Amino acid sequence: MKTNSNVTVVIPCFNDGQFINEAIQSVLNQTLKPDQIIVVDDGSDKTTKAILETIKHDDVKVVYQSNQGVSVARNIGINLAKTDYILTLDADDVFEPTFIEKAINIIESDTVIAVVGCYYKDFIGNKINPKINKPLGGKLTDFLVQNNGIASCLFRKTAWEAVSGYNESMLNGYEDWEFWINILKEGKSMHIIEEPLFKYRTKKNSRDKNAIKFHDYTLREYIFNKHKNVYLQNFEGFSKHLLYQNSRLRSDNAKAINAIETKIGNTILAPFKLIKRVFNK
Repeated sequence: MKTNSNVTVVIPCFNDGQFINEAIQSVLNQTLKPDQIIVVDDGSDKTTKAILETIKHDDVKVVYQSNQGVSVARNIGINLAKTDYILTLDADDVFEPTFIEKAINIIESDTVIAVVGCYYKDFIGNKINPKINKPLGGKLTDFLVQNNGIASCLFRKTAWEAVSGYNESMLNGYEDWEFWINILKEGKSMHIIEEPLFKYRTKKNSRDKNAIKFHDYTLREYIFNKHKNVYLQNFEGFSKHLLYQNSRLRSDNAKAINAIETKIGNTILAPFKLIKRVFNK
């Protein structure tokens, strides 16, 4: 490619052989191409390794490691990068062609911006959900209650260096959320491009779903304890966010219960309504 875009794309891969070429192609199709793509195989099975071995492109480098988790894989790839900017991409996801060009223009316009993400859509196979997911981005206070970014973003390599990379002990998920908190603690911000320039593949059994289903409380507690001083310094804003979320959850639960009760009521009354229609003929 040799474009001097000053961007390296790092793609961790674990048993995603069937998707990796599509992910790589979405990067090769960029209007502003990266200087290099580094794929880090995280101890994948033989099938995925065989597919990775078929990748032959001057600007795509594949490195292998034993299974150590996505954080280690990302850190290894970023450490090998020679550019000022890093774009992370999971091996089963894809970017739209203009993401790098638009993201670079934004991050180079303001030194406070350390990370650039975008709106995104979910997809399964070739079926794309038309709903646009809209992460908010923002500053540190916007990330204390929930992750207002996405895992695949463009960021400054110096920001990664300043926080010693991704937390390699977070094997069960939310490592990207904790990574963003670390960066934003330094007074930086995340800018979100208000266009769906990213597509996130949804799976029946994914690491993200397992994190929410089985490890949510433990991971949140870990993040809180690690960054307790930040939470205490922003106690009022943090508390208001929690109160708002609790209120919204109660409201959503009430609506769901009312909908269920209405459905049950209609089911019970259906035979009587039918009888009434028969007698009224």
